[in-house]
Amino acid sequence: MSTGARELFGKVPDAFRMLDRRLGGRLAPIEAAVLLIAVATAFMVRSLPARWGPLLSEFDPWWHYRVATMIIERGWAGFWEFRGMVDMQSWYPTGLNIGSTFYPGVAFTMAFVYLTLSSLGVSVDPLALAAALPVIYGMVTVVVVYFFARYIVGRGPALASVLFLSISAAHISRTHYGWFDDEALSIPLMHAAFLFYLVAINEKRSLRGSLLFGVVSGLFIGYVTATWGAHRLVIAMIPLYTAVLALLGRLNRNVLLAYLATFSIYAAIAVNVPKLGIGYLTELSMAAGWLIIPYLVVVWFAKERFDEVKSLLIARGVALAMAVIGVTVVALGALDVPGLKFFSVLLPQFRGTLPIVQSVAENQLATWGSLFFDFGPTLLLAPFAIYLLIRRGTNEALFLAIYALLALYFASSMVRLALPTSPVIAVLAGTTLSYVVEGSFRTLTLPAPRVRRRSVLESRAAVAVPLVILLAISLYYVPVKAGGVSQYSSIDFADVPPTVLTSSLPVKQPIHDWVRALEWMKNNLPEDAVVAAWWDYGNWISRLGNKTSIIDNTTIDSVRIAKTARAFLSPPNASKQIFRELGATHVVIFVTFAPFVGGQQGGQLLFYGDESKWYWMLKIANQEAANLGYPSIDEASLLGSGGSPTTATDKFWRETTLGLMIPYKPVTLGTQTYYVYTPSQIEGYRLVYSSSPPYSTNTYGYVYVYEIVD
Repeated sequence: MSTGARELFGKVPDAFRMLDRRLGGRLAPIEAAVLLIAVATAFMVRSLPARWGPLLSEFDPWWHYRVATMIIERGWAGFWEFRGMVDMQSWYPTGLNIGSTFYPGVAFTMAFVYLTLSSLGVSVDPLALAAALPVIYGMVTVVVVYFFARYIVGRGPALASVLFLSISAAHISRTHYGWFDDEALSIPLMHAAFLFYLVAINEKRSLRGSLLFGVVSGLFIGYVTATWGAHRLVIAMIPLYTAVLALLGRLNRNVLLAYLATFSIYAAIAVNVPKLGIGYLTELSMAAGWLIIPYLVVVWFAKERFDEVKSLLIARGVALAMAVIGVTVVALGALDVPGLKFFSVLLPQFRGTLPIVQSVAENQLATWGSLFFDFGPTLLLAPFAIYLLIRRGTNEALFLAIYALLALYFASSMVRLALPTSPVIAVLAGTTLSYVVEGSFRTLTLPAPRVRRRSVLESRAAVAVPLVILLAISLYYVPVKAGGVSQYSSIDFADVPPTVLTSSLPVKQPIHDWVRALEWMKNNLPEDAVVAAWWDYGNWISRLGNKTSIIDNTTIDSVRIAKTARAFLSPPNASKQIFRELGATHVVIFVTFAPFVGGQQGGQLLFYGDESKWYWMLKIANQEAANLGYPSIDEASLLGSGGSPTTATDKFWRETTLGLMIPYKPVTLGTQTYYVYTPSQIEGYRLVYSSSPPYSTNTYGYVYVYEIVD
């Protein structure tokens, strides 16, 4: 490095010290400015879908919105009536019991905000409020994670962390405008709970302070249990971490008191959630919380009565004994295990036994490609940060290390868990980057005698290493256009229309077929019409089409879903009977197709619609065949030698109701197979609506509505 450059870098600390003196010895204004930049960035990126208007994304958010509006219609009394609410537009003919099906947190929060604003005379559109709340939750997350990171790793890493989080693809994916779902609200709540728990167990805290902060932590965790099915991951973290502290001989009166306060509060809230109830105390997720209490008490008394060596031996011996007892109790069935969907996060191999869960893309195992897309280069900085945390060895650092290892495992086990992992990845990346930059800065500002002893290679590395890291990270966030569509940028990843506007296709321009079809159903089907469709579309049909559906995304009744699947894969005479038994008057299917360019009649199925989803219909129908009283369907006879919908046999196309309803039929010339439009003629069914003409060049999705006729 030249003398001039060295002098320039040497003046940097003096400039900061002078600025620090000007600000009264504090960097608070700079710190606040960086945090404000992160919050503003989070707002701008997550608000991009607002240009398509107030609509919700995907499917589940429409259900949360429906529940919230049912509460709003009843006013403040709706919160008390939640337990007994039944929606008759879903799961015909029984309807859907809202209280026993849904966690109330998302709907309660929106209803509370809406009713409060109304009480103050502020008028707001409920749908617009629902669409905007995830953006607000995303901004709140940035602030909460900042304080969480600052408490554990310090100011510099915390500021770097929130800058990463504000443009994290994984976090943006479920906190952008319109994603009105439970994760967006739960993530800031869980990190606030973790922060208050760490504050509560600080040995310098007074007992009164530990009790107070423990109660606050319990309230936040209780809020999460009332909001998110994956709260089991949150409530498992507190007992696990506390047990580790006891195992390491770090249990003190603050830890014991804070734990008792935290657990008592969130347990009391959890058992009052209608979906969980008092029986939840015997599920392993919650039982771990109270099972650990006698262990902590024994370790506490051992620490008070014996020296350090003996107390550690007792702590580890009792831990081993309780682990054996716990496994025995679970094996004997005295405690309930979480549902297989949640248990499969720990052991993904069990997911194969649940076709309904496995059929959802976000429930699949993550790949290195999906992890890198979600986290980008920040993922590469995480391992070193975990090493730094373990080396630091404080209680707070230990918590973050355990949390990071568990979160990374869960994210690799299930794609959708990238979101709750995104804040901890951001904190780890911020910790590593801050460590490298601070180390380089110290190297560049060494006193003159030490500078002369430093090698040229070391001087260059001090500049090059942080620059290379920053370049690698920044390139990930720069949009790279390929065919007019950004392929890599997480910022551009947020700029997508709501799912219903893209007809659930992975495109960035609106495809209005589902919107047109739902509007047609709303205005043209009889008021008492009952629509059968695959469960993916049930919420849209009920909420946007305003028509009664048989099954939907809540998937509360696998037998009814399997019966619907059986109907689609049965011959028309059998399917008509099944649909009639279900109460259906109409059947809706969705097909994705791309025509050839240049006027040639034909094209290719894209396999994003029912032409692909029937694979899971087959699996689910066979899983429940015994409960339905039907024989199993010969899968090979429909899937063919390839074992997938792309190799569907003639039997599928000529004998199943769904195969006959799909109007694009396969034609094989030599080794090439393409699909040609052939109007469907199906006994017992009449096509009454198609969302687009055949071979339309402005769409890739087609919705068809059939009426069941005598």
